[in-house]
Amino acid sequence: MNEVQGAALALPTRAGILARQARDAFDRGQAALAGGDVADALRWLDRARRFAPEDDTVGFTLGIARLAQGDAAAALALLDGVARRTDAREAWLASAVAAWRTGCTERAAAALRTLLSRHSLANDPTLAPLAEAVAAAEGAPGWCGLREDGCLAMASAAPVTALLDGREVSAARPVPAGRRLEVTAGARPLLGSPLDLVALRRTEGFVAALAGGLEGWAWHPASPDMPPRLTIRAASGRFRLDILAEDAAMTAARSLARPRRFVVPAASLPGAGLLHVCGPDGRDLAGSPLDPSLESRNAVSAARAVAAAFPVGPVRAKAPPVPPLLAVPADAWARPAAAPCAPRRRVAVVVPVYGNTGLTLACLDAVLATAPTGTRVVVVDDATPEPELAQALDALARRRRIRLLRHARNRGFPAAANAGLRAARALPGDPDVVLLNSDTLTPPGWIEALRAAVQAEPDIGTATPLSNDATILSYPLVAGGNPAPDAAGLRRLAALAARVNAGITVEIPTAVGFCMYIRRECLDATGLFREDLFAQGYGEENDFCLRARHLGWRHVAVPGTFVAHLGGASFGAARSPLIVRNNAILERLHPGYRALVAAHQRADPLLPARRRLDAAGFAASRHGAAAILITHDSGGGVERAVRARCAALREEGLRPLVLRPVRTEGMRTEGMRTGDGADPDRASLCVVSDGPEPTTPNLRFALPAEWPALLRLLRAARPAVVELHHLLGHDPSLAGLAERLGVPCDVHVHDYAWLCPRITLVGPTGHYCGEPEADPTCEACIADAGTATGEAIAVAALRRRSAARLGTARRVIVPSADAAARLRRHFPAVLPLIRPLDDDAALPPRRPGPATPVRRVCVVGGIGPEKGYDVLLACARDAAGRRLPLEFVLVGHSPDDARLLATGRVFVTGPYEPDEVVAQIRAQDAHLGFLPSVWPETWCYTLGEAWRAGLDVAVFDIGAQSERVRRTGRGWVLPFGLLPAAVNNALLAVAIHSGHECLRASVA
Repeated sequence: MNEVQGAALALPTRAGILARQARDAFDRGQAALAGGDVADALRWLDRARRFAPEDDTVGFTLGIARLAQGDAAAALALLDGVARRTDAREAWLASAVAAWRTGCTERAAAALRTLLSRHSLANDPTLAPLAEAVAAAEGAPGWCGLREDGCLAMASAAPVTALLDGREVSAARPVPAGRRLEVTAGARPLLGSPLDLVALRRTEGFVAALAGGLEGWAWHPASPDMPPRLTIRAASGRFRLDILAEDAAMTAARSLARPRRFVVPAASLPGAGLLHVCGPDGRDLAGSPLDPSLESRNAVSAARAVAAAFPVGPVRAKAPPVPPLLAVPADAWARPAAAPCAPRRRVAVVVPVYGNTGLTLACLDAVLATAPTGTRVVVVDDATPEPELAQALDALARRRRIRLLRHARNRGFPAAANAGLRAARALPGDPDVVLLNSDTLTPPGWIEALRAAVQAEPDIGTATPLSNDATILSYPLVAGGNPAPDAAGLRRLAALAARVNAGITVEIPTAVGFCMYIRRECLDATGLFREDLFAQGYGEENDFCLRARHLGWRHVAVPGTFVAHLGGASFGAARSPLIVRNNAILERLHPGYRALVAAHQRADPLLPARRRLDAAGFAASRHGAAAILITHDSGGGVERAVRARCAALREEGLRPLVLRPVRTEGMRTEGMRTGDGADPDRASLCVVSDGPEPTTPNLRFALPAEWPALLRLLRAARPAVVELHHLLGHDPSLAGLAERLGVPCDVHVHDYAWLCPRITLVGPTGHYCGEPEADPTCEACIADAGTATGEAIAVAALRRRSAARLGTARRVIVPSADAAARLRRHFPAVLPLIRPLDDDAALPPRRPGPATPVRRVCVVGGIGPEKGYDVLLACARDAAGRRLPLEFVLVGHSPDDARLLATGRVFVTGPYEPDEVVAQIRAQDAHLGFLPSVWPETWCYTLGEAWRAGLDVAVFDIGAQSERVRRTGRGWVLPFGLLPAAVNNALLAVAIHSGHECLRASVA
């Protein structure tokens, strides 16, 4: 439960609430598991996982519980993924056990092979007999592993040979330093061989300055029970201190990690200078090297500088030293720099490399294939631990494809980049320099585009392309998470960018370091990256860019080219604290940096360029006529119906285009006007996508100001029809889209937003209102309960407008006869077409309920007030108060699960994916279903899901839910407004007599 612990202590945001629910469920599950109640543990741990699906500690514990239950197949499905994501020793062992119990010998062997080759031997009695059995089944002559004391452990009937990096060593002594240990018997490898000694002896950790001293954490991922011994040494070589990281009482930032905290006070350290904090393997922890005295020295320097400026006595001839953390506002104005424009200047590409042989060599291949003639490529090998990579780099250097620099020890990205920049700057021809990550792929023309951008103006210092993963320069989603294109996709995307964004530059507050073109004059003026502050990296290029900005250099984005960023580098669990620390350093050096970037993000000057790219791809995928579907972005049944319509339209040969809203508060758009219920302080952003997935997130238009641009885009798609599913969140004028395009409009009714601003006909009392005429009753309801549509419009005006719009529709489609009747009551001129959303005639047979004395009632869905939350809570409290043999299980979630759980009569499973709901309902082994919805639903998908799970369902006598139960006979219709005690009596009666047809039609 590592990921959710911090969030659980935060303010009551939605994320915090979910985290607390996950924490509570996990604690209950662990307690039940420790107490031997596996069944109770399973349901609580499954609930925890639904609230924290990314937390592998939860997934691991649930897998262990499933193993204890005897469901090895379900355990394996969980544990295998956990092991692969965390590479945790206990996860690999549990995965091997689960695979062995399911008869998957190959998977058991694979899990054990990883465990034995990368982790020290666990003190678990399960391991040795399992390894012997699996080795025998695989035909291996035995198994081997490394103990925490560094000695080899093995089981083999035949004599063994141990080869350390190709040379024979004694198998009876501690294994010396090396990379790879092969253990064979009769030339056949033992299970676990070869042992990866680098992984087995790796230390992971992080260090930061604290009040002149040090604090941090470290652990051995391969030997989590062993406290790491760390060495603190001065860069000058004049100081050394050995410490043991022993404090295990800290929260891990990563699932199944077991870091140990350490603190070194300032009194134990030398007064000044860089310190290296290293693990037993000699590598710096993340955050090292660092100078913990920097803040103190900075304060002293600043005070002395002021004293020198305002001396009491004679003025000193020698100026005091410059403070090392001199702070300058990030947005400080500077006179523009000036450099001659040299559009044909030579370029050198600097690529620092460390690991990931495949990605790195693919990057270099792409650079060498796409760089203009005369481009020099400088590669800095920052002490790679991968022999294959070192050998490949040597081969490229021998062929003079690259200039290779090699560090004897790993020094971190800033130091490696600086070495490359110095070497590049010393090349003949005074080239500009591109600093390129080794996990990138470059397309043809990328250097030319960046060079042209930089050399177009005398004050442009750096240029950066778009990428799938480049913070403020990410495309298509600026927030990131975009998959990297493959080689062919990269070429297509780069060619598209070159066509639609040729010659365009957009000023940005900072370059992004994955691919940064630096003008020679800017580099000379600004200097190199600060190795003394940024350790392994993150933020060093931003500091460089802000220093350059203070010298008058501008930074630009070049949307006319695109470089793929594959994201292969990682610092593991240390990544997050390193980023936090370095961001704090950035803000310390350049106050207002975060605000500067935030202002850029709000303005989003790259949106037009991204929109052109999206529009070009959108046009390229044009085929046949289009159907335009207008809907909201709130999910639920409307989203499900829209997705089904998209599939049906494709079957009909039409291209479905979906318009959803993204509402941005406080954004004013030129051309925005008041009227027709629009709020002038809200610009409704309408996003167009090709199908139901958000394929083109930059095709967003602020309405009504950008109507012309939206119409141009949609007309080019050759629309044949507009389907209006929902206007929630949209500018009201979007209802007239079909008329503007000159095509017919089909209205699909999913609720009562056409006649009620509350949408569900439920007022402030939480009950169905009875649908009065638009009179003061409705206005009072809106005044008390508010509007669910967000639109300031009177109810009478809403209904007049709706009557006009529905009257112009080609068809008005509703899913049920009940919905049709309600619509006609308010709009008599409308003749709705009834089109059910599911086939209720194609239902599976009923499943008999369990033979248990306590009757279990299953409620399905996200149960808010309209869906009957208050009814369910009252029924649960009544069942507890009267000690009825009745319990409820909610397959889904509610606004306040805690109140339901506190009754002791409700269990809430948590959120579910649509494709698992039927199985989830079946798994509850309930006697019947109950949908306590208190509004007249137009359809209700969850009713069909309960039926498909084999349950008959009790509903109230209102809406489509009662219509469908009566038509199918698959349940019971309870009088609307029945008191909780009467509801429980009825549920008990139908649960006990569930086979009696006389009770199916209705319960009085």
